[in-house]
Amino acid sequence: MASKDRSAGSFDVIERAEAMNTVRMNEESTVSTTHQVTNPRITIDGDTAHTTALVEAQHLLIADPSTRALLENPYHLELRRDGDRWLIDRTRIENTRFDGDPTAIFGG
Repeated sequence: MASKDRSAGSFDVIERAEAMNTVRMNEESTVSTTHQVTNPRITIDGDTAHTTALVEAQHLLIADPSTRALLENPYHLELRRDGDRWLIDRTRIENTRFDGDPTAIFGG
């Protein structure tokens, strides 16, 4: 999983889906989020595809909504066709803007 350093601009790469599950949102989460996806671009080449989009994510601590973080992240996804559906094989998220308290992203 990523390192514990959560200072602005130092979000490490999370390499595996299992590691991402440790920070995902669920009914026990201490964080509330909104996400806006804009500028999607999709390139299809046979049974593979590449997608990019700009995602703005706002995170608030449920117990203290004044503790917040706003991030802008270009997403890059590699997909493959599986019958009638597309599956994501790889996701890369680059942080291009961060404002706020990292505690709002990972919980208190």
